[in-house]
Amino acid sequence: MKSATVTVTANPAPTVNLSAAPTSVASGASSTLTWSTTNAAACTASGAWTGARATAGSASTGTLTAATNTFTLTCTGTGGSGNDSAVVTVTGGTAQTGLDFQGNESTTGTTRFRFSNPLAIYPATYVWKFYPRQQDSYYTTFFWGNDDGANNLSTFLWDNGNSNSFYGAHPYPDFPDRSVHHWEIATDRSGDFVSNEVVVYDRWYTQALIAWSDGAGKHTVFYWDLPDTSKVVTHVAPSSYGNINPPQPALTWGDAPWNPSQEIMDGVLRNIQIYSAQLSASDVIAEVGTPLSTATGASSIWYLNLNPTPSDISDKSGAGHNPQWVGSERPNLWTGP
Repeated sequence: MKSATVTVTANPAPTVNLSAAPTSVASGASSTLTWSTTNAAACTASGAWTGARATAGSASTGTLTAATNTFTLTCTGTGGSGNDSAVVTVTGGTAQTGLDFQGNESTTGTTRFRFSNPLAIYPATYVWKFYPRQQDSYYTTFFWGNDDGANNLSTFLWDNGNSNSFYGAHPYPDFPDRSVHHWEIATDRSGDFVSNEVVVYDRWYTQALIAWSDGAGKHTVFYWDLPDTSKVVTHVAPSSYGNINPPQPALTWGDAPWNPSQEIMDGVLRNIQIYSAQLSASDVIAEVGTPLSTATGASSIWYLNLNPTPSDISDKSGAGHNPQWVGSERPNLWTGP
């Protein structure tokens, strides 16, 4: 009688090697993550970054402000799983800056900046932080729409006496008491679509507007107090809306091009992040915490300036989309901890 011995060799577990360079950066700077693996079929990021990752590659951390940022990569294969982490520390202070708009009584001209070659109206995602103060009238956070320099109602009613291809998200005055405001999406041929909730002044809001087009129409979703996604205004305009670019399309922040000095923001604006894609709510929340930390955010970033100042509203994303001030008037500089 003969016998044979069969040896079964287990598949080796994945190994992961993740590193960061540099491992210490100044506040507001970034580092580069590089990784490699063996015996891995899929990888997932966690910690200070998120999402699926290739089994080898490199990526920017995006702007870092937290004192300690831990990036973890976990990879799986037929032999199990493995992980590695890299830590990037932030040195120096964490001072913040912003644009302190003084409201309608601050000027008879205008206080606004604009991108004269904006991203497409759909799809797009806008993220910002806003500290509103009370004023008895309209506010402008931003408008995607016509900004032809006419500075009158013809700028708004450019489509044969009608409005078209615009949206914005702001506080909107109640009527007849214009001292009280609600959160609004302005879009759909002069429509104003408001929340039931009243704007609370003198507090910070983290906000986002997501806009996209599909077979059902032109969608806008305004999250007005993130990370609470139940605080939201939504609207779907018909498919016939928003198909024609205005004569001078622009993305304008701080004042309404068609009603200058009558809708100036009263409050502080900072943490401006613009993406040329429809981000999910979870991606938006992740991007608020760590810009460029999601795959969609990193691939679609269009403009980034977390700490704008009146003298520096330039794009910090590397995409090269730099806005310009309209006229000579500027908001004040805000600084905070």
